Amino acid sequence: MLKIIWPNEYLKYDFGKSHPFWVERGQAFLKKIAQEKKFSYQVLAPKKAKDEDILLVHSKNYLNRVKELALSKGNLSSDTPLNEKILQASYWYVGGTILALEEVLKGNTAMNLLGGLHHAGSDNSSGFCVFNDHAIAIKKLQKMRELSPHGKIWLHGRKVFILDIDVHAGNGTQEIFYQDSTVFTVSLHQDPRTLYPGIGFENETGASRGKGFNRNFVLAPGATGGQYLKKFHQALELIPKFKPDLLILIFGADTYKEDPLANINLELNDYFKIGHALKPFQPFAILCAGGYSKKVPEIWLKFLQGLLD
Repeated sequence: MLKIIWPNEYLKYDFGKSHPFWVERGQAFLKKIAQEKKFSYQVLAPKKAKDEDILLVHSKNYLNRVKELALSKGNLSSDTPLNEKILQASYWYVGGTILALEEVLKGNTAMNLLGGLHHAGSDNSSGFCVFNDHAIAIKKLQKMRELSPHGKIWLHGRKVFILDIDVHAGNGTQEIFYQDSTVFTVSLHQDPRTLYPGIGFENETGASRGKGFNRNFVLAPGATGGQYLKKFHQALELIPKFKPDLLILIFGADTYKEDPLANINLELNDYFKIGHALKPFQPFAILCAGGYSKKVPEIWLKFLQGLLD
């Protein structure tokens, strides 16, 4: 059964009416999937993450700065304003991704409707991201050694594959795991010479123990669905070679042709094809990241049709 993670606390992740990020897309999706009546699913609410979780990835200085900016209603960056509600929602979406990974390790495909905030690095962030939820969740489960009430759901001594298909390069995720051989990071995105964050080139392949465990697949602006899917399948070929114990999909819907923040031209049916190609890799975690057109809920549903039909 598909596990969908959505607490109403996510609605506090609201940067304002003039901001391109619209958190209400989660509610719109839940309405659409209920109307569809095709899928067996369960909506789960997570627990709120704690400071000790955040500090598994982010520095103490960064966490303190985020808290101070939230209190003063300052800006983490020019595109990422902060207030206390946004900060509280950030703890909730981290908790949502922790729950998503736990569900996958129990044998369920899980979809967190606010997650994959991949621009957050260990000591800085921008791009609408506050905390790097998937990095925190991985570190937390890799650290755990004791049996949980649900059985063995930790990742100690085990490997994780992150497949990031957001149109923007996952610079924060790359930085956090760049020297880590237990986490293979793959980002498929628009050419960073033409789009934020300006890094994520094909020669950036990891360092030290992590050498060879970071890959970037770059697409020219205007790339079509056919061009995109060719590189997507090349990225998929890396998964069985790495033999991960857990797969995480950072599912950015900003590769859609009408997205206002990028220039990749995927059609709705291309997301069906992406979902269908990932079908053999279940169970895995789906983290709903970027996507700024009003088609996002429909894109998510089309992807699930390919994955679950």
